[in-house]
Amino acid sequence: MQRAERALDAAADDGTNPEVVDSGTAYVGSGLDKSFPASGEKPYRLDITCDTDKVEELTLTLSRGEEEQAYGLGCGDRQADQFNLPAGKPFAAHVDPDHHGTGLIAWRLHTVAPGDVDGCDDDIDGCED
Repeated sequence: MQRAERALDAAADDGTNPEVVDSGTAYVGSGLDKSFPASGEKPYRLDITCDTDKVEELTLTLSRGEEEQAYGLGCGDRQADQFNLPAGKPFAAHVDPDHHGTGLIAWRLHTVAPGDVDGCDDDIDGCED
């Protein structure tokens, strides 16, 4: 748990002053299936990591309605992965359970100032380079 917290803290320490609006953990063996209302006017950033000895990577699927995007989520990384999502559009995060691994998935949902969105502003819809 401490390594996961450090990875989440490292992701939040990027000079943007994100405001935590929700956070949680799930066991790798149970997976993650969480919906977020994403209400308000500020964009959101989901910081997520996994800490397990037996699994190197999990698949995170972000979805909104019919749209979905899958990402590899490296376990044990020093900094949590970050995903940008616009306000006003509910979304879900899903990680399939991995019954071979022990450990946890930890996440924090933040709001950020519009000017602090780094890269693509909607990691579900995607952005053209």
